[in-house]
Amino acid sequence: MPRWLVILLACGCLTAIPARAAAPQARVERSDGSIIEAALVAIDANDVRLQAVNGDTTLPVTAIRRVVVVNEAAAKPRPAPVTVTTTTGSRITGDDFTWTGDVAAVIRGEERIELPIGLVQLVAWRRPEDAAGDPAWIPTLPEQPESDLVIVGAGPEAECVACAITALSAESVTVVLEGETIPVKRTRVAGLRWLRPPATPQGRIDVATAAGRFAAASVTWSPADGLVLDGRMRMPAAWLESINYAADRTVRLAALDAERMNVEPFFGGLRGVEGLAGFFAPRLVKVPAGDQSALLLRPRTVGVWRVPADSRRFLGTLRAANAAAPRAEVVIDIDGREVFRGTVTTAAPAPAGLPIDLDVAGGRRLTLTIDFADGGPGGPLRLDDARFEK
Repeated sequence: MPRWLVILLACGCLTAIPARAAAPQARVERSDGSIIEAALVAIDANDVRLQAVNGDTTLPVTAIRRVVVVNEAAAKPRPAPVTVTTTTGSRITGDDFTWTGDVAAVIRGEERIELPIGLVQLVAWRRPEDAAGDPAWIPTLPEQPESDLVIVGAGPEAECVACAITALSAESVTVVLEGETIPVKRTRVAGLRWLRPPATPQGRIDVATAAGRFAAASVTWSPADGLVLDGRMRMPAAWLESINYAADRTVRLAALDAERMNVEPFFGGLRGVEGLAGFFAPRLVKVPAGDQSALLLRPRTVGVWRVPADSRRFLGTLRAANAAAPRAEVVIDIDGREVFRGTVTTAAPAPAGLPIDLDVAGGRRLTLTIDFADGGPGGPLRLDDARFEK
């Protein structure tokens, strides 16, 4: 090595240039149902760039349903000493919370997610006694406070002090109370609640990250610039887990009124028995896992829905509603043309269920028929996550 280079290195005059992060592997589900697995190069507001064995590929986001990043580190659970809730309802977890000027940050290890302080509504620091869930003082907060609140103390006995929150440092929280500026030691502060009205997310693109889930109108990503949501929330590139573009183009079947619904039980006379008509009628039920409702249907049910304008596909999963449910036949028509037929039982493909992924482009009406199988009374079915995608 040349002597001048040794001297420069010893004096610290040269800094190593960090190697560019390797492009992570991603699974891209296209709107037509096909799947591409390749290295993720970059994402902007309009396109997703991939690097496959046979060359680079650019896909418009309008043709993509979901991008899932293979990120083992992000999937590992970790303790969250602090939880930040935004005005749009997103929850961000991390090790600590900082605030300087107009920028707030949630710290996770040596990395951070940055966002405007105007988006922060609630900060909750978790104490040892809160390990099982949210701090006990959160349910005691007023639904419509008249000012900022600083929560002092711990447990259900924590005190909410009305004030104006003006600053935060490693040692204290500065508040204005009755015209007097008061520093409160951080060790006494359990939480902060700003007087900010709830806001509606700018968009409905569903973004899952290591720090939480977010709804966004625009998403950009690159190894160099990280993950940026709506141009104002920034986090490390490695935190990205998935982007569901279809969430912005989805109409849930549960949100639509059926144009027609006919129900004929195996023993038809049961419809006239008081209290039983509602038992056989379709109804929404909560899915054991997830936050979506499912539609519970019993043979023989025929439902007709108008297909939302510009819809491309109809998706969902059919499964037996319980372990004792006998077989049931399922038929789906689009404008009188049969496009799906299947049998649902408690055997295979349960518990994975019977997937539905249909091309409905140009269709006007979808008819779903749940019928008896093998001459028997049939059993209840659950239609999970049924939706039209545009």
